Amino acid sequence: MKHVLFVALACLVISGCSRIGGMFDRDDPAPAPVAAPVPAPVDPVAEPGTAETAEGADAVAAAPAPAANGLLGTTVASLGNPADSGLWMSTPLVAQVQPGRITYPASGVTVAVELRPSGGAAGSGSQVSLQALQALKAPITGLPQLEVYAP
Repeated sequence: MKHVLFVALACLVISGCSRIGGMFDRDDPAPAPVAAPVPAPVDPVAEPGTAETAEGADAVAAAPAPAANGLLGTTVASLGNPADSGLWMSTPLVAQVQPGRITYPASGVTVAVELRPSGGAAGSGSQVSLQALQALKAPITGLPQLEVYAP
């Protein structure tokens, strides 16, 4: 009886290998690589987020005014630098460092954070600290959509 089970198992494994081999064959060509935009150089003397730098002028113009309830907007967020501890979000929704709060609607959790200007274009997404993502109960490896509020 043991020999019959072993032979049956071996047959299943061998037949499965032939099916798996075809799964990785590709007839279509690989997509062409996409060139990433090169960021503009930053003046090391001027403070980021001020009108003295090219990115600061864009950030000042692009930062929306908060709504009556303080909502600055909604952004797709990714994990920021894990070595930079604390509760913070780097986002194009603000033009200067300021206190704020972020909400992850899927969990219903809101966390007070330091909002930092990212210098990116409006709609370019945000980065969030590891501690803030954990407090929000948001996926660390995913791209959660977060609501950003001014104080």
